[in-house]
Amino acid sequence: MTGPAWRRQRVRRNWVKGALFAVTGRRRCPVCAGPALPVAASWMHAHLRCRRCDLVFVADRPTLANLIAAYERVHLGDYQVRHKLDWEPWMRHKALTLDRLGIGSWEQGPGPHRALDVGCGEGRLLQLLQRRGWRAEGLELNRELTADARRLGLTVAVGAVEQAEPKGPFELITLNHLLEHIREPLAVLRRARGWLAQGGLLVVETPLRPDFDNIDHLYCFSAASLMLALARTGFTPTRYFDYIDDNYRHHNLSCLALAG
Repeated sequence: MTGPAWRRQRVRRNWVKGALFAVTGRRRCPVCAGPALPVAASWMHAHLRCRRCDLVFVADRPTLANLIAAYERVHLGDYQVRHKLDWEPWMRHKALTLDRLGIGSWEQGPGPHRALDVGCGEGRLLQLLQRRGWRAEGLELNRELTADARRLGLTVAVGAVEQAEPKGPFELITLNHLLEHIREPLAVLRRARGWLAQGGLLVVETPLRPDFDNIDHLYCFSAASLMLALARTGFTPTRYFDYIDDNYRHHNLSCLALAG
């Protein structure tokens, strides 16, 4: 069976899977361990929503090996192709986001301070951080994107965040649209905490509204679930806001947290 009929069958199967996971408690919320109910199904995933902290997550996660294999390949959507032609609007938007989080006040002290962008892609956020005075480096799983960043003169290591060992400490770590793709977000937050200096800054941005058609998204954090995840991994959230991205029209959540 192929085509639309195959997809409809997969969607129905995943609705059943989500219900079974919820009824049996096989997949409780990874942030607060609360009970979850099925909320949606796509041809790839059954999606559950935590009744306590409102986290949305897939019932059956891919293995780490499968995720690494998938992200080692380059995926170029229409918006990425557009940005390859002109990254400046995206970078101006990110600069405004950093300003709104209050990063500018930290940049006024003696420096340069060290920054790490995890999942840095082609390195455009690294470029922005360097413009702002940070001694920035990146970590990227995909070798082709790493090569693109290095052609810009940027320092980028190749590797998965779950396995990498960057040489800290850093004063700033950015996780820009990374957590929703990670198999174990809390484990990654704990690793980031270990790479940060005491009192260092963590900037997280992630979608606030679920996109059930995006098979790469394993999680969608609410503000409550993200604040709880940060608190449970050694961070103190200090500022957050949500906004509609002018580039993609996505509803995002941005947060600044201090390493405790």
